Amino acid sequence: MKTRLLLPFLGLALLSACGEEELPTAKPTPEPQNLCYLQEQVVRSDDGVAVTKYTYNELNQIIKTERYEADELVTTRTYEYNTAGKLVKEHHLQPSGEEMDFTSFSYRPDGRLSKYEVQRVLGLGVVHHLAAFKASYDQQGRLTSGTDYYYLDNKQQQNGGFSQSYPLKKPVNVIVKGRDGKALYNATFQQDSSRSPLSATPAFLHKRPAIGHPNLNNFSSFTATVPNDTVQVKAQSYTTKYVNNSQGYPTEATISFGDKKVVRVEYSYSCD
Repeated sequence: MKTRLLLPFLGLALLSACGEEELPTAKPTPEPQNLCYLQEQVVRSDDGVAVTKYTYNELNQIIKTERYEADELVTTRTYEYNTAGKLVKEHHLQPSGEEMDFTSFSYRPDGRLSKYEVQRVLGLGVVHHLAAFKASYDQQGRLTSGTDYYYLDNKQQQNGGFSQSYPLKKPVNVIVKGRDGKALYNATFQQDSSRSPLSATPAFLHKRPAIGHPNLNNFSSFTATVPNDTVQVKAQSYTTKYVNNSQGYPTEATISFGDKKVVRVEYSYSCD
């Protein structure tokens, strides 16, 4: 699995926390007193081993990530922020340093992500659009839908997405959709309210606002089922077990899927 970070393989977006009525009643574990910043992440799966290394500026913002496979650098990403500390641009570079594409992020006045656009400069000032994502929210600021787009002849085309609702005293209801707009699967999930966020880093961890990007709690389980049925989609369903350090940050995560696939993630930090 080409795992850029922890879980970029799902099309579910979770940018905002549930409303107060959906919050767990259990008392959360206190936040760590000392901050830890992710330095390296190692993902082990049947596809091999992928290592991501992180570089920060003096404000503890991620300014560069380097991804290695088989001990070889395969891609570098650099990050730019606005004066409010929001990520506004990500540059995707080849090992040679040549830019492959860049992503621009836009936000609502309340700070929530509204869209991103992936583009490539072809030369002489010509910019080619590659992909995009747009998010919608309800009046309480909760994420209600997200749509992916691709471009055909430089025209935007829908490329799947999701919708989610917040029934009272019930789990969040999520429907993941394909390019044709039809439901691929329904989803429910559980979160570990004692840790937030997983990586303890002040930046977006992958482009699509998916699990961990930036949700407020770690995911302990994710269950996908066939639409209008209870049959589980095993390739998308998983449980996660974490091992934390003395400051409360996860050093290991074991992700076990319903189809018996297992992904193991190791984290190393620099702590204050």
